[in-house]
Amino acid sequence: MKFSIIIPFKTWNLYVEESVNHCLEQTEKDFEIILLPDVEIDKKFPKTKIFPTGPIKPSLKRNLGVEKSKGEILAFIDDDAYPDKDWLKNSIKYLQDESVGAVGGPNLTPPSDSILQKASGDILASPLTGRSSIRYKIGKNPEQVLELPSCNLLVKKEIFLQTNKFDPELLTAEDSELCFEINNLKKKVLYVPDVIVYHHRRKLFKPHLKQMYVYGRDIAWLIKNKFSIDKLYYSILSLFVIYLVIGLILSFFNSYIKLFYIYSLSTYLIITAIASFKQNKTHSLLIFSGLVLTHIVYGVGFLYGLLSRKEKSLTQLDMRNRHLLKNEN
Repeated sequence: MKFSIIIPFKTWNLYVEESVNHCLEQTEKDFEIILLPDVEIDKKFPKTKIFPTGPIKPSLKRNLGVEKSKGEILAFIDDDAYPDKDWLKNSIKYLQDESVGAVGGPNLTPPSDSILQKASGDILASPLTGRSSIRYKIGKNPEQVLELPSCNLLVKKEIFLQTNKFDPELLTAEDSELCFEINNLKKKVLYVPDVIVYHHRRKLFKPHLKQMYVYGRDIAWLIKNKFSIDKLYYSILSLFVIYLVIGLILSFFNSYIKLFYIYSLSTYLIITAIASFKQNKTHSLLIFSGLVLTHIVYGVGFLYGLLSRKEKSLTQLDMRNRHLLKNEN
């Protein structure tokens, strides 16, 4: 079998059903689907196997899915995402390259999402979110990257098994760590514009910002333990937050510092406003305010991650579930 599509989720819902149905419509027909819910579900689909895992993190679910897989290529996708019909087929030409270990492409905002979800997607696709913005829009050419998200990630199984797999203690950034390890194996992680999924967004503001905080926290936990110069990029927004706080305090004591602080902050806000412009004024305002808050919340999350220890979450229940899955069938 060529592909194993692995979908972790908690409970059955309309997003999961949408994802499975679109997977079944792939133009490439040589695949299996592995569903990993918390508990048993009363559903049956062609080419689909269901393995209840208990209430564990998606990273551990994905690892368990790999153990049950029979495909040469592991196709990871989130439960709230669904693939384009040529998702698998378009990946083949890139994965045939022996220097490539993993590929992924855009995860676009579905047309059916609400305005608050679309604003979240526009924030993620904004150039002011940095180099990660390429994940949320269709680029022009394939591009070697440091990392890609697990909502759209296809990995050669033989390469995956040479890594430490997904970190079961991370809620997010476990895909970043996996990609770092694939790069360390001297294999490329490749962004390609025609391997497309559609990913439902978190709504502005609270769900989106909570996700950004967790992203910042978890990537800080990760790079704190596996630091290299090329990962300094991830600290930029934490430095921005420090500048906002220290600059505000110092501006009360020195008029020159106050003037520079006001000028620099005004410049930032003007650039952000320009980057947020859409024909719809309400949409523009949502993007502008969301971008500013995203920068701050991600930076705060990163600082928290630097100053705290990674949470231990692999409980005895997790280990028991893993043992049961290993020994069934």
